[in-house]
Amino acid sequence: MNYKAITLAAILGISTPAIIDIAIPHQAIAVQKFDYPAGEFSDKEWNVSLSFSNNVYYYYGENRKSNNNISLSGAVASGNKQRQVYTWNNNGLKYQVTWRPSDPNFIRVEVIKPNGKVILNRVLKKATN
Repeated sequence: MNYKAITLAAILGISTPAIIDIAIPHQAIAVQKFDYPAGEFSDKEWNVSLSFSNNVYYYYGENRKSNNNISLSGAVASGNKQRQVYTWNNNGLKYQVTWRPSDPNFIRVEVIKPNGKVILNRVLKKATN
């Protein structure tokens, strides 16, 4: 009998759940952890609509002057409970929404090039009904 092989197999068998728990991020926890701002936010030049449905976060942005628009889905959540950041990727550009639940009527929208240069940085106010 090879006791070394049996001991190694037992140790790996016991530690595997711990390794998996550390290696795999918990998206379900992130979904519950954040509040996901929803609705329309705008200023005189930009309009952004945010919605969360079936565990997918959606972004629709429109330039009011040019009528150019973009629809994105599947944001990655980061930050913390006090300052939540949602990031969508589109052909190398990052579309980022930052939201503070303590100030729920405002979001910051940033568009960031692959080289890190910010090409849009606006604070938008929630539309009133």
